Amino acid sequence: MADLPLRMPKMSMTMESGEILAWHKREGDSVRAGDIVCEVATDKVDMDVEAPADGVLARIVAAPGQKVAVGEPIAYLSSETEDILADILPPSTPDRVEESAAPPQSTAPDEYEATPPSRKGPRPAIPRARRLAAELGIDLETVTPTGRGGVITPADVERAAQRHRTSPPRAPENTPDTAAFADALRDRRTRLRSVIAHRMQQSAAIPQFTVFRDIIVDTVARSRQGIGWTTLFVKALALALRENGDLTTPWLDDGPGSPTDDIAVAIAVDTPVGLLAPVVHHADTISLTSLQSEVRGLVDRARSGKLTATELEGAVTTVSNLGTFGVDMFQALLTPPQPSVLALGAVRPTLVATGDGFRVRTVCTVGLTVDHRVADGADAARLLDRLAQLFATPPEQWAGPRPYTDQ
Repeated sequence: MADLPLRMPKMSMTMESGEILAWHKREGDSVRAGDIVCEVATDKVDMDVEAPADGVLARIVAAPGQKVAVGEPIAYLSSETEDILADILPPSTPDRVEESAAPPQSTAPDEYEATPPSRKGPRPAIPRARRLAAELGIDLETVTPTGRGGVITPADVERAAQRHRTSPPRAPENTPDTAAFADALRDRRTRLRSVIAHRMQQSAAIPQFTVFRDIIVDTVARSRQGIGWTTLFVKALALALRENGDLTTPWLDDGPGSPTDDIAVAIAVDTPVGLLAPVVHHADTISLTSLQSEVRGLVDRARSGKLTATELEGAVTTVSNLGTFGVDMFQALLTPPQPSVLALGAVRPTLVATGDGFRVRTVCTVGLTVDHRVADGADAARLLDRLAQLFATPPEQWAGPRPYTDQ
Protein backbone atom coordinates (compact mmCIF):
# COMPACT_ATOMS: atom_id res chain seq x y z
CA MET A 1 0.00 0.00 0.00
CA ALA A 2 1.37 3.44 -0.91
CA ASP A 3 2.21 5.97 1.76
CA LEU A 4 -0.57 8.40 2.68
CA PRO A 5 0.31 11.95 1.58
CA LEU A 6 -0.04 14.72 4.15
CA ARG A 7 -1.07 17.69 2.02
CA MET A 8 -0.94 21.43 2.61
CA PRO A 9 -4.45 22.14 3.93
CA LYS A 10 -6.62 25.04 2.80
CA MET A 11 -7.09 26.90 6.07
CA SER A 12 -8.97 29.92 4.76
CA MET A 13 -11.03 30.86 1.74
CA THR A 14 -8.24 33.10 0.41
CA MET A 15 -5.32 30.78 1.12
CA GLU A 16 -3.36 29.70 -1.97
CA SER A 17 -0.15 28.45 -0.35
CA GLY A 18 1.43 28.00 3.06
CA GLU A 19 4.94 28.27 4.42
CA ILE A 20 6.38 25.55 6.66
CA LEU A 21 7.54 27.16 9.90
CA ALA A 22 8.62 24.10 11.87
CA TRP A 23 8.22 20.34 12.10
CA HIS A 24 7.18 19.06 15.52
CA LYS A 25 7.65 15.42 14.49
CA ARG A 26 10.67 13.80 12.87
CA GLU A 27 10.92 11.15 10.20
CA GLY A 28 10.32 7.80 11.84
CA ASP A 29 8.13 9.17 14.64
CA SER A 30 4.86 7.40 15.35
CA VAL A 31 1.84 9.71 15.20
CA ARG A 32 -1.81 9.41 16.11
CA ALA A 33 -4.69 11.03 14.27
CA GLY A 34 -4.94 14.59 15.55
CA ASP A 35 -1.29 14.88 16.64
CA ILE A 36 0.32 18.19 15.64
CA VAL A 37 3.05 17.38 13.13
CA CYS A 38 4.06 20.83 11.88
CA GLU A 39 3.31 24.55 11.96
CA VAL A 40 2.35 26.45 8.83
CA ALA A 41 2.13 30.17 8.08
CA THR A 42 -0.99 31.06 6.07
CA ASP A 43 -2.03 34.34 4.48
CA LYS A 44 -3.71 35.27 7.76
CA VAL A 45 -2.20 33.48 10.74
CA ASP A 46 0.15 30.69 11.80
CA MET A 47 -1.63 27.35 12.17
CA ASP A 48 -0.89 23.80 13.35
CA VAL A 49 -1.25 20.88 10.93
CA GLU A 50 -2.56 17.63 12.40
CA ALA A 51 -1.97 14.04 11.33
CA PRO A 52 -5.04 12.75 9.44
CA ALA A 53 -4.54 9.15 10.60
CA ASP A 54 -2.47 6.89 12.84
CA GLY A 55 0.87 5.86 11.42
CA VAL A 56 4.53 6.74 11.09
CA LEU A 57 5.91 9.95 9.62
CA ALA A 58 7.76 8.21 6.83
CA ARG A 59 9.09 11.10 4.79
CA ILE A 60 9.18 14.91 5.02
CA VAL A 61 9.28 16.62 1.63
CA ALA A 62 8.89 20.29 2.62
CA ALA A 63 11.55 21.94 4.76
CA PRO A 64 11.03 24.89 7.13
CA GLY A 65 10.89 28.11 5.16
CA GLN A 66 9.53 26.38 2.04
CA LYS A 67 6.25 27.56 0.49
CA VAL A 68 3.89 24.84 -0.71
CA ALA A 69 0.71 25.25 -2.75
CA VAL A 70 -2.58 24.18 -1.19
CA GLY A 71 -3.18 20.48 -1.85
CA GLU A 72 0.47 19.61 -2.53
CA PRO A 73 2.20 16.99 -0.30
CA ILE A 74 4.37 18.20 2.57
CA ALA A 75 5.05 14.73 4.02
CA TYR A 76 4.04 11.08 3.77
CA LEU A 77 2.61 8.79 6.43
CA SER A 78 2.91 5.02 6.45
CA SER A 79 0.66 2.85 8.58
CA GLU A 80 2.18 0.93 11.47
CA THR A 81 0.54 -2.20 10.05
CA GLU A 82 2.74 -1.94 6.96
CA ASP A 83 5.86 -1.58 9.14
CA ILE A 84 4.96 -4.67 11.16
CA LEU A 85 4.40 -6.68 7.97
CA ALA A 86 7.73 -5.42 6.64
CA ASP A 87 9.42 -7.01 9.67
CA ILE A 88 7.88 -10.37 8.78
CA LEU A 89 8.15 -10.38 4.99
CA PRO A 90 10.52 -8.43 2.75
CA PRO A 91 8.77 -6.11 0.25
CA SER A 92 9.61 -8.36 -2.70
CA THR A 93 8.42 -11.62 -1.12
CA PRO A 94 6.43 -13.60 -3.75
CA ASP A 95 3.06 -15.14 -2.98
CA ARG A 96 4.56 -18.66 -3.31
CA VAL A 97 8.12 -19.56 -2.31
CA GLU A 98 9.81 -22.28 -4.37
CA GLU A 99 12.27 -24.64 -2.68
CA SER A 100 15.82 -24.05 -3.84
CA ALA A 101 18.12 -26.87 -4.89
CA ALA A 102 21.04 -25.08 -3.30
CA PRO A 103 21.37 -25.21 0.50
CA PRO A 104 20.48 -21.98 2.30
CA GLN A 105 23.38 -19.75 3.24
CA SER A 106 23.63 -17.86 6.50
CA THR A 107 23.72 -14.11 6.31
CA ALA A 108 26.00 -12.25 8.69
CA PRO A 109 24.97 -8.84 9.94
CA ASP A 110 28.01 -7.16 8.39
CA GLU A 111 26.81 -8.21 4.92
CA TYR A 112 23.95 -5.70 5.30
CA GLU A 113 26.50 -3.00 5.93
CA ALA A 114 28.56 -3.96 2.88
CA THR A 115 25.57 -4.30 0.53
CA PRO A 116 22.59 -2.36 1.88
CA PRO A 117 19.24 -3.17 0.29
CA SER A 118 18.09 -0.80 -2.41
CA ARG A 119 15.23 1.38 -1.22
CA LYS A 120 13.46 4.67 -1.66
CA GLY A 121 12.55 6.93 1.25
CA PRO A 122 13.43 6.28 4.91
CA ARG A 123 14.88 3.02 6.20
CA PRO A 124 12.20 0.44 7.03
CA ALA A 125 11.90 -0.14 10.78
CA ILE A 126 9.30 -1.64 13.06
CA PRO A 127 7.39 0.93 15.15
CA ARG A 128 9.09 -0.05 18.43
CA ALA A 129 12.48 0.54 16.83
CA ARG A 130 11.36 3.94 15.52
CA ARG A 131 10.12 4.98 18.96
CA LEU A 132 13.33 3.79 20.62
CA ALA A 133 15.41 5.70 18.07
CA ALA A 134 13.41 8.84 18.76
CA GLU A 135 13.87 8.44 22.53
CA LEU A 136 17.64 7.89 22.20
CA GLY A 137 18.14 10.55 19.52
CA ILE A 138 19.43 8.04 16.98
CA ASP A 139 19.17 8.80 13.26
CA LEU A 140 17.80 5.69 11.55
CA GLU A 141 20.05 6.40 8.58
CA THR A 142 23.05 5.54 10.81
CA VAL A 143 21.60 2.22 11.98
CA THR A 144 22.71 -1.08 10.43
CA PRO A 145 19.57 -3.26 9.92
CA THR A 146 19.65 -6.98 10.75
CA GLY A 147 15.95 -7.77 10.52
CA ARG A 148 14.49 -9.82 7.74
CA GLY A 149 14.23 -7.85 4.51
CA GLY A 150 16.59 -5.15 5.77
CA VAL A 151 14.26 -3.96 8.52
CA ILE A 152 15.69 -2.15 11.55
CA THR A 153 14.95 -3.86 14.88
CA PRO A 154 15.13 -2.46 18.42
CA ALA A 155 18.38 -4.38 18.96
CA ASP A 156 19.87 -2.59 15.93
CA VAL A 157 18.96 0.76 17.47
CA GLU A 158 20.52 -0.23 20.82
CA ARG A 159 23.77 -1.22 19.08
CA ALA A 160 23.81 2.10 17.24
CA ALA A 161 23.24 3.94 20.52
CA GLN A 162 26.16 2.06 22.08
CA ARG A 163 28.41 3.12 19.19
CA HIS A 164 27.31 6.73 19.69
CA ARG A 165 28.15 6.55 23.40
CA THR A 166 31.67 5.30 22.69
CA SER A 167 32.31 7.81 19.88
CA PRO A 168 33.99 11.15 20.67
CA PRO A 169 31.44 13.94 21.14
CA ARG A 170 30.79 16.18 18.16
CA ALA A 171 30.59 19.94 18.35
CA PRO A 172 27.00 21.16 18.28
CA GLU A 173 25.78 22.28 14.91
CA ASN A 174 23.28 24.90 13.89
CA THR A 175 21.32 22.55 11.65
CA PRO A 176 19.57 23.86 8.53
CA ASP A 177 16.18 23.17 10.11
CA THR A 178 17.04 25.16 13.23
CA ALA A 179 18.37 28.07 11.23
CA ALA A 180 15.36 28.02 8.91
CA PHE A 181 12.98 27.97 11.87
CA ALA A 182 14.72 30.98 13.44
CA ASP A 183 14.51 32.83 10.12
CA ALA A 184 10.82 31.96 9.82
CA LEU A 185 10.09 33.33 13.28
CA ARG A 186 11.87 36.60 12.49
CA ASP A 187 9.97 36.85 9.23
CA ARG A 188 6.41 36.58 10.60
CA ARG A 189 5.88 40.31 10.85
CA THR A 190 7.26 40.82 7.33
CA ARG A 191 4.90 38.16 5.97
CA LEU A 192 1.89 39.81 7.57
CA ARG A 193 2.94 43.23 6.28
CA SER A 194 3.13 41.71 2.79
CA VAL A 195 -0.41 40.36 3.13
CA ILE A 196 -1.68 43.72 4.37
CA ALA A 197 0.14 45.54 1.56
CA HIS A 198 -1.46 43.27 -1.04
CA ARG A 199 -4.95 43.84 0.38
CA MET A 200 -4.49 47.59 0.61
CA GLN A 201 -3.46 47.64 -3.05
CA GLN A 202 -6.71 45.82 -3.80
CA SER A 203 -8.56 48.30 -1.59
CA ALA A 204 -7.06 51.25 -3.46
CA ALA A 205 -8.80 50.06 -6.63
CA ILE A 206 -12.24 50.23 -4.96
CA PRO A 207 -14.30 53.45 -5.32
CA GLN A 208 -14.92 54.17 -1.66
CA PHE A 209 -16.11 57.15 0.36
CA THR A 210 -16.29 58.00 4.06
CA VAL A 211 -18.97 59.85 6.03
CA PHE A 212 -18.38 61.13 9.57
CA ARG A 213 -20.75 61.80 12.42
CA ASP A 214 -20.54 62.71 16.11
CA ILE A 215 -22.50 60.12 18.07
CA ILE A 216 -23.72 61.32 21.48
CA VAL A 217 -23.28 58.39 23.87
CA ASP A 218 -24.30 59.89 27.24
CA THR A 219 -27.17 57.47 27.78
CA VAL A 220 -25.08 54.38 27.06
CA ALA A 221 -22.14 55.72 29.09
CA ARG A 222 -24.38 55.80 32.18
CA SER A 223 -25.74 52.28 31.72
CA ARG A 224 -23.11 50.20 29.95
CA GLN A 225 -22.12 48.34 33.15
CA GLY A 226 -18.56 47.54 32.18
CA ILE A 227 -19.26 46.63 28.55
CA GLY A 228 -16.45 47.97 26.35
CA TRP A 229 -17.05 50.63 23.72
CA THR A 230 -15.77 48.39 20.94
CA THR A 231 -18.27 45.70 21.95
CA LEU A 232 -21.10 48.24 22.08
CA PHE A 233 -20.34 49.55 18.60
CA VAL A 234 -19.98 46.00 17.23
CA LYS A 235 -23.47 45.22 18.54
CA ALA A 236 -25.03 48.48 17.35
CA LEU A 237 -23.43 48.23 13.92
CA ALA A 238 -24.63 44.63 13.53
CA LEU A 239 -28.20 45.64 14.41
CA ALA A 240 -28.10 48.55 11.95
CA LEU A 241 -26.67 46.37 9.17
CA ARG A 242 -29.38 43.78 9.73
CA GLU A 243 -31.85 46.43 8.63
CA ASN A 244 -29.94 47.24 5.45
CA GLY A 245 -28.94 44.16 3.47
CA ASP A 246 -27.27 46.21 0.73
CA LEU A 247 -24.47 47.20 3.10
CA THR A 248 -23.71 43.53 3.82
CA THR A 249 -23.48 42.62 0.13
CA PRO A 250 -19.97 42.38 -1.32
CA TRP A 251 -19.24 43.48 -4.87
CA LEU A 252 -17.68 40.55 -6.71
CA ASP A 253 -15.92 40.39 -10.07
CA ASP A 254 -19.20 39.64 -11.85
CA GLY A 255 -21.41 42.01 -9.86
CA PRO A 256 -23.11 42.19 -6.47
CA GLY A 257 -23.08 39.12 -4.26
CA SER A 258 -25.94 37.89 -2.11
CA PRO A 259 -26.96 39.38 1.24
CA THR A 260 -26.16 37.17 4.21
CA ASP A 261 -28.04 36.23 7.36
CA ASP A 262 -24.75 36.08 9.26
CA ILE A 263 -23.92 39.62 10.35
CA ALA A 264 -20.27 38.82 11.04
CA VAL A 265 -18.21 41.74 12.32
CA ALA A 266 -14.41 41.75 12.29
CA ILE A 267 -12.50 43.59 15.03
CA ALA A 268 -9.20 45.22 14.11
CA VAL A 269 -6.61 44.16 16.71
CA ASP A 270 -3.09 45.52 17.13
CA THR A 271 -0.78 42.52 17.75
CA PRO A 272 3.01 42.09 18.10
CA VAL A 273 3.22 40.95 14.47
CA GLY A 274 0.78 43.49 13.01
CA LEU A 275 -2.92 44.00 12.36
CA LEU A 276 -5.27 41.01 12.64
CA ALA A 277 -9.07 41.10 12.41
CA PRO A 278 -10.83 38.19 14.16
CA VAL A 279 -14.54 37.82 13.47
CA VAL A 280 -17.64 37.67 15.66
CA HIS A 281 -20.35 35.76 13.78
CA HIS A 282 -24.05 36.59 14.20
CA ALA A 283 -23.10 39.65 16.26
CA ASP A 284 -26.67 40.96 15.98
CA THR A 285 -28.11 37.99 17.90
CA ILE A 286 -25.61 37.67 20.76
CA SER A 287 -26.33 39.25 24.15
CA LEU A 288 -24.00 42.07 25.14
CA THR A 289 -22.52 40.06 28.01
CA SER A 290 -21.72 37.11 25.75
CA LEU A 291 -20.49 39.43 23.02
CA GLN A 292 -18.11 41.14 25.46
CA SER A 293 -16.70 37.75 26.49
CA GLU A 294 -16.29 36.68 22.86
CA VAL A 295 -14.60 39.93 21.86
CA ARG A 296 -12.14 39.68 24.75
CA GLY A 297 -11.35 36.08 23.90
CA LEU A 298 -10.72 36.90 20.24
CA VAL A 299 -8.48 39.85 21.14
CA ASP A 300 -6.47 37.73 23.59
CA ARG A 301 -6.03 34.92 21.06
CA ALA A 302 -5.05 37.38 18.35
CA ARG A 303 -2.31 38.90 20.50
CA SER A 304 -1.02 35.51 21.64
CA GLY A 305 -1.06 33.98 18.15
CA LYS A 306 -3.74 31.41 19.01
CA LEU A 307 -6.42 32.30 16.46
CA THR A 308 -7.80 29.62 14.17
CA ALA A 309 -8.35 30.22 10.47
CA THR A 310 -12.13 30.09 10.88
CA GLU A 311 -11.93 32.95 13.40
CA LEU A 312 -10.57 35.18 10.62
CA GLU A 313 -13.16 34.42 7.95
CA GLY A 314 -16.59 35.54 6.83
CA ALA A 315 -16.78 39.17 7.98
CA VAL A 316 -19.16 41.54 6.21
CA THR A 317 -17.72 44.61 7.96
CA THR A 318 -14.97 45.67 10.36
CA VAL A 319 -14.84 47.87 13.46
CA SER A 320 -11.51 49.65 14.00
CA ASN A 321 -11.04 51.54 17.27
CA LEU A 322 -8.11 53.95 17.50
CA GLY A 323 -9.88 55.95 20.18
CA THR A 324 -7.95 53.97 22.78
CA PHE A 325 -4.83 55.76 21.48
CA GLY A 326 -6.43 59.18 21.88
CA VAL A 327 -7.30 59.57 18.19
CA ASP A 328 -10.41 61.74 17.79
CA MET A 329 -11.30 60.68 14.23
CA PHE A 330 -9.77 58.84 11.27
CA GLN A 331 -10.64 57.27 7.94
CA ALA A 332 -10.35 53.48 7.70
CA LEU A 333 -9.87 51.69 4.38
CA LEU A 334 -11.97 48.80 3.13
CA THR A 335 -10.72 45.23 3.38
CA PRO A 336 -11.94 43.46 0.21
CA PRO A 337 -14.49 42.03 -0.24
CA GLN A 338 -16.13 43.72 2.77
CA PRO A 339 -18.34 46.62 1.63
CA SER A 340 -17.91 48.74 4.78
CA VAL A 341 -15.69 49.55 7.76
CA LEU A 342 -16.49 51.65 10.84
CA ALA A 343 -13.72 53.77 12.41
CA LEU A 344 -14.13 54.75 16.08
CA GLY A 345 -12.50 57.80 17.61
CA ALA A 346 -12.02 58.50 21.29
CA VAL A 347 -15.07 58.75 23.55
CA ARG A 348 -14.61 62.21 25.01
CA PRO A 349 -16.48 65.10 26.67
CA THR A 350 -17.39 67.76 24.10
CA LEU A 351 -19.09 71.13 24.35
CA VAL A 352 -22.28 70.84 22.26
CA ALA A 353 -24.62 73.69 21.29
CA THR A 354 -28.23 73.19 22.34
CA GLY A 355 -31.40 75.24 21.95
CA ASP A 356 -30.83 77.05 25.24
CA GLY A 357 -27.04 77.35 25.24
CA PHE A 358 -24.20 74.85 25.51
CA ARG A 359 -23.85 71.53 27.28
CA VAL A 360 -20.98 69.12 27.83
CA ARG A 361 -21.91 65.83 26.18
CA THR A 362 -20.05 62.52 25.85
CA VAL A 363 -19.31 62.12 22.14
CA CYS A 364 -17.64 59.59 19.84
CA THR A 365 -16.79 60.63 16.29
CA VAL A 366 -17.22 57.71 13.90
CA GLY A 367 -16.35 57.36 10.23
CA LEU A 368 -18.16 54.89 7.99
CA THR A 369 -16.29 53.95 4.81
CA VAL A 370 -18.43 52.28 2.12
CA ASP A 371 -17.86 50.65 -1.27
CA HIS A 372 -19.61 53.07 -3.65
CA ARG A 373 -20.43 50.19 -6.01
CA VAL A 374 -22.64 48.73 -3.27
CA ALA A 375 -24.28 51.79 -1.73
CA ASP A 376 -24.57 55.57 -1.94
CA GLY A 377 -23.87 58.37 0.50
CA ALA A 378 -27.48 58.52 1.68
CA ASP A 379 -27.34 54.81 2.60
CA ALA A 380 -24.25 55.41 4.73
CA ALA A 381 -25.82 58.49 6.34
CA ARG A 382 -28.96 56.53 7.25
CA LEU A 383 -26.87 53.79 8.85
CA LEU A 384 -25.02 56.34 10.99
CA ASP A 385 -28.36 57.88 11.91
CA ARG A 386 -29.50 54.46 13.12
CA LEU A 387 -26.36 54.18 15.24
CA ALA A 388 -27.17 57.56 16.79
CA GLN A 389 -30.72 56.36 17.56
CA LEU A 390 -29.40 53.23 19.27
CA PHE A 391 -26.89 55.12 21.41
CA ALA A 392 -29.64 57.49 22.52
CA THR A 393 -31.28 54.55 24.34
CA PRO A 394 -29.95 52.16 27.02
CA PRO A 395 -28.36 48.98 25.56
CA GLU A 396 -30.92 46.75 27.26
CA GLN A 397 -33.54 48.32 24.99
CA TRP A 398 -31.64 47.46 21.81
CA ALA A 399 -34.03 44.96 20.31
CA GLY A 400 -34.78 43.61 16.87
CA PRO A 401 -34.84 45.52 13.60
CA ARG A 402 -37.05 48.53 13.04
CA PRO A 403 -37.40 50.82 10.03
CA TYR A 404 -35.18 53.85 9.69
CA THR A 405 -36.81 57.08 10.85
CA ASP A 406 -35.79 60.51 9.68
CA GLN A 407 -34.99 63.04 12.37
